[in-house]
Amino acid sequence: MNTKLLFLGTFPVALLFATSSAYAQRAAENAVTSAEDAFGTRVGMDSVGLYDARSARGFDPQLAGNMRMEGLYFDQQGMFGPRLTKAQTMRIGLSAQSYPFPAPTGIADISLVMPAPKTVVSVSAQYQTVGPRALFADISTPIFGDKLGMAGGVNVFRQATEWNGRGTVVTAATLFRARPNDNVELIPFIYWNKNFSSEVQPLILPGGAFLPPRIDRSVFFGQYWASNENSNFNSGLIARVTPFANWRLQTGIFRSVQDRPRNFTIFYRNTQLDGTGNLDIIGFPAHKSASWSGEMRASGVFTQGSYRHTVHLAVRGRDTDRLFGGGNTVNFGPAKIGVYQEQIEPTYTFGIRDKDAVRQITPGVSYVGQWANVGEFSVGLQKAYYRRSFGKLGAVPVTTRAEPWLYNGTVAVTATSKLSIYGGYTRGLEEFGTAPDNAANAGEPLPARETQQIDGGVRYRIMPGFNLMAGVFQVEKPYFDRNTANVYTDVGNLRHRGIEMSLAGKPVKGVTVVAGALFLQAKASGLPVTSGLIGDRSPGTPPMTIKTNIQYDIASVPGLSVDMNLEVFKSYYANRANTVKVPTQTPVALGARYVFNAFGNSSSLRFQVQNITDEYGWTAEGSSGRLAPIQPRRYTVRLATDF
Repeated sequence: MNTKLLFLGTFPVALLFATSSAYAQRAAENAVTSAEDAFGTRVGMDSVGLYDARSARGFDPQLAGNMRMEGLYFDQQGMFGPRLTKAQTMRIGLSAQSYPFPAPTGIADISLVMPAPKTVVSVSAQYQTVGPRALFADISTPIFGDKLGMAGGVNVFRQATEWNGRGTVVTAATLFRARPNDNVELIPFIYWNKNFSSEVQPLILPGGAFLPPRIDRSVFFGQYWASNENSNFNSGLIARVTPFANWRLQTGIFRSVQDRPRNFTIFYRNTQLDGTGNLDIIGFPAHKSASWSGEMRASGVFTQGSYRHTVHLAVRGRDTDRLFGGGNTVNFGPAKIGVYQEQIEPTYTFGIRDKDAVRQITPGVSYVGQWANVGEFSVGLQKAYYRRSFGKLGAVPVTTRAEPWLYNGTVAVTATSKLSIYGGYTRGLEEFGTAPDNAANAGEPLPARETQQIDGGVRYRIMPGFNLMAGVFQVEKPYFDRNTANVYTDVGNLRHRGIEMSLAGKPVKGVTVVAGALFLQAKASGLPVTSGLIGDRSPGTPPMTIKTNIQYDIASVPGLSVDMNLEVFKSYYANRANTVKVPTQTPVALGARYVFNAFGNSSSLRFQVQNITDEYGWTAEGSSGRLAPIQPRRYTVRLATDF
């Protein structure tokens, strides 16, 4: 069945049910007031906190396979956006203590939008000087009372990127929720996203131990023909059944696909202090990543007075196929960064693509014991059966296998009515993506390796609704980097050790605070370090990160609030040799939000200025050494109304 036609058929039918409603949907979205801690929360188009699905404790949770949808394992390949997402929350530290089968660097858990008890149609528009200029339409409606409901949405936006590129994106999504009785719940969904054209950001590789010269960030200096296209498709079915009073069965089956028919990467290599470098543009044939994944879990809950025992029996699995590689590099000679120089699109001669297939099944059992007002304890054991086949398309692949035991244990103690102390250990199995474009083995998948994490800390309730959390952690993973032959491979060990803090809630009436701090020591070890080929500090990881959001509700004007976002990224190394650093960055954002009723409809108007001082700086992308300017000052205006 054509899934796009399925959506286009169901969405207009649902609109027939639309009537005026007082139930808020998009107009009330607010990431600051929704966050329970400062470790990462995304609501709608906004996010707060230290971490997100692509960065936590200096690592990438999505790359590590730590995505969940409604708590169930989800191997995400294609983009999944906010049309069906109520929130995306990072489960890390204390919030991951009783989570079934936690993973090193934390879990990124997507909660889905559920149909409202009365019809809500939401329309919103957003304008950004840098970012998406978009129109959104969402609907949430019952179809047959509380037995069947539907939610969905569409959006169209024209992207205006920080490198002044352009792109057009369309998204359509729909979800149904069926509850034929109190013991059964079924949630099928479809999400489709199409990026018709996205002009590529040029990446800069300095020719020595220095940063590139300052450039005009309003100038596009890529190539208009070097634009990427991709389509993303996600679908799934979540089923929950309560066959007995003490047992709950959950199943999630997901399909996630990303097709990339056009792919380009632009490098300015050996860039000098005057901004002159060698312009290389890599073209790739069509790439595709597709995955079936899911989880079946049976959870039993047994209570005995003040004791609560929970047992989880689960099986997770994925079947992932990737087609990539075959790129061809064309050198256009000397060119200057920050200056547009039109180049004629060449004819690329592509090589043979690589095919990568991963099959993994992981059964496991977990126990959580809770003693009211005293504490809780959990242990988990999993056995991973992992197989990966990799090789040129049409050739005999090379197969690798891994069958490690994975385990975890946590403990939390309620020391007083205000103070809780926790600690935990987790062992995982992770893939580490593919080799970067500037490596001799560009695009080659990296093998799966075991990882481990130990963490602990405290939570202190300063007052009702206002909590302080502080913890320490150590995450150990293999270290992948380019060796002396420029081959990206396992060259040693990587240890991230740090302190993380969260202060979140309402300290006084009308004030909401979400403030987080991360102090991180990212240290590498192995032959390349001891031989002096690279430094022992991981590039691209600030030793200190602070993110503070404060919202103040103006009592004299109901519905009006002002907010501030202050971020600090302390100076960090930008190259593997640890010979050049990116300066400290302190971008500040100021904004205002007005929530009001317009003709009986809930509405909100949002205005924000990001990087208000127009601070200039560079971001470095890990061990690749690639640099790009930080985003300039930008303005956002967003209006949303729920009908």
